[in-house]
Amino acid sequence: MTITVSKTAGNKAEITWDPKTDDPRGWLAKIIENGNLEDALTALGDEREAGDTGSEHNARRLAHATGTLARLLERREQHLAVRLKNTYRLTWSQLASVLFEDPGKRSSAQRKYEAGLRQMGRPVNAPTLDDAVSGSEN
Repeated sequence: MTITVSKTAGNKAEITWDPKTDDPRGWLAKIIENGNLEDALTALGDEREAGDTGSEHNARRLAHATGTLARLLERREQHLAVRLKNTYRLTWSQLASVLFEDPGKRSSAQRKYEAGLRQMGRPVNAPTLDDAVSGSEN
């Protein structure tokens, strides 16, 4: 991964990436070119939490961009949950700590993991590598 966000001066930043290795499907390029990243960051930086956007049109635009980016990131989070559980063998508590900063949210972590499996077209009820090795549910 070679995507970098560099603070260039004061309140300016620059995003750099290799389109072939970092963004082969063009998701990053698309959200930048269509303004969704800019609009989502505008909404994120609004200390009034969606305060006065100036108009209904602006509020709709910011909501659309934020929702679009949130859905893309949610899908990536689900896939990463599968990677962390299956490849790196995190327990449900460890996964909950990573995803929710709360090791007690094991069932929420498991739902995120199962959603990732469904997104990937993989069976949800198949044992994980960790379950197969330990013979138990973590």
